[in-house]
Amino acid sequence: MSDDGGGATTGRRHGVAEPGHRADEAGALLGFLQRQRDLVAWKVGGADDAALRAVATPTGLTAHGVVRHLENVERDWVRRVFAGEQGLAFDWTDEDPDGELHVPVGVPMAALLAAYAEESRRCDAVVAAASLDDVSSTGGFRLRWILLHLVEETARHLGHLDLLRELADGAVGEEPSA
Repeated sequence: MSDDGGGATTGRRHGVAEPGHRADEAGALLGFLQRQRDLVAWKVGGADDAALRAVATPTGLTAHGVVRHLENVERDWVRRVFAGEQGLAFDWTDEDPDGELHVPVGVPMAALLAAYAEESRRCDAVVAAASLDDVSSTGGFRLRWILLHLVEETARHLGHLDLLRELADGAVGEEPSA
């Protein structure tokens, strides 16, 4: 068993998850999802809040909004759609379907990253108690499909964060270096 991902379990390399190179299917899916989550936190963690807020796409997408969106997406797919949990709070509404993207100025990135990490832990607990072949309580999705979708969704938005961070303060990079 290697602690750098070279074995069958997810390890850490340069501070981010490295999916186990010989992991089974579930381990690989969860390892790649955790890697994307870690890269989100690395990409915007420690950046100046004012610098991050100063840049947005023409439609108003900000780094803060992306992180809160990812938190809401995991809650929705894993806890609501898959597990059928009721009474969950989301930052979107019928009146503002993109509400999670509109983060108030007083909410720092550190708080958003902490909330995202906590939601990820809750989702991981749901996933750990299930099988990849289990079907969601809503919509008929297999857990395997949901996890693949979350890897895709997180990676796509990580690309947005790459661009927003570069515009904010010039920081670039694909992953932390040694």
